[in-house]
Amino acid sequence: MRASPLSFSHKQALRRQRKELADLRRAIGRLRVRQKDLLSPEARQEAETFEREAASSLSDPQASGTTASLLLERGEKLATKLFPPKAWAGLRENIEIFLVAIAAALAIRAYFLQPFKIPTDSMKPTLYGIQTIARVEPPPPGPIRLLHMLLFGRQYHYLRLSRDVSLVDLVPGKLLVEYTDLLFDDGEKQRVWVAAPALVYKIGLRPGLFFRAGEPIFNFMTVAGDQVLVNKAVYNFHPPRRGEVFVFRTAGIEGIESTLRDHGLNGSLFYIKRCVGVPGDRLQIDPPFLRINGSATPPNAAMSRVEAARNGYRGYVILPGQLYLSSPEEQVVVPKDGYWAMGDNSPDSQDSRFWGPVPRNDLVGTGLLIYWPLSPRWGWIH
Repeated sequence: MRASPLSFSHKQALRRQRKELADLRRAIGRLRVRQKDLLSPEARQEAETFEREAASSLSDPQASGTTASLLLERGEKLATKLFPPKAWAGLRENIEIFLVAIAAALAIRAYFLQPFKIPTDSMKPTLYGIQTIARVEPPPPGPIRLLHMLLFGRQYHYLRLSRDVSLVDLVPGKLLVEYTDLLFDDGEKQRVWVAAPALVYKIGLRPGLFFRAGEPIFNFMTVAGDQVLVNKAVYNFHPPRRGEVFVFRTAGIEGIESTLRDHGLNGSLFYIKRCVGVPGDRLQIDPPFLRINGSATPPNAAMSRVEAARNGYRGYVILPGQLYLSSPEEQVVVPKDGYWAMGDNSPDSQDSRFWGPVPRNDLVGTGLLIYWPLSPRWGWIH
């Protein structure tokens, strides 16, 4: 007698059972190989026998659903018996994944990409440091402020008092981040999470200022400096090129290191500038132009933007106190294994004009892209 054909639902159930059986067979096989040194010969034999029987059933198109169901039940019991779940297995696995992710991130940072925060405006308007912007209107509501901070790096700072007061002193402090205690003549102290130098030099707060009731003590917004990724691998393949934005250490530059020592700072810093001269180049500054080997034509689009003195660029200039290229007649030849670094914001940049060429050994990599905050500059660095 011929067997009646299976219904569609029975066929679907059989396919599902066969797939589960195939997955279970592979899982037991992987565990058997991974833990072969921990299993007894009898346990290994039992696992191999199940794998063979499951493979035989899966290769037989006439095998019934009952056979697959029995094999599934037997395989699940076998897996529990031979490979019992370990205590805190899920937590351990998550910790392992976390540690592997950290190791991968550290490897990428060490050899390929490194984040770098723009500290000043010496590369403005190509790259921005921290901006302080005075405001008139009160800060937006809390959720909007949080969104602005996460996406655009904006933080709002606002303080006003309900009585007439005079500012007596600004006392700096630090608890993970810098803060300032504002002391008033009525004995009240207001702690604000802003560094004292920003309040003094950017906002103009100083002891003796008088504020009427309801008048803001300060109302301003700070915007985070551009956060960039630096390509650390590129100089393994070619030296810096004119026009590239590059990052370097200051360890081999005595003109910078001596200034740091004078301020009680030890250790080198990281600077970001534009490479405008490579070994052998003869340079002259003829504001707003930088002549390279006597040519009046900029060598690339980036330096052409600076020399055009438009859209925020102000050209290359000569500043008081610079040691090199201090007149249009003076020339400098970039030495072997040295690179000439200048900021795009030439009137407000401490660069090779003051402390000479950057040694080849100090190079870190090229500025690749701005990854945060979101702004019109977000994306590749040019």
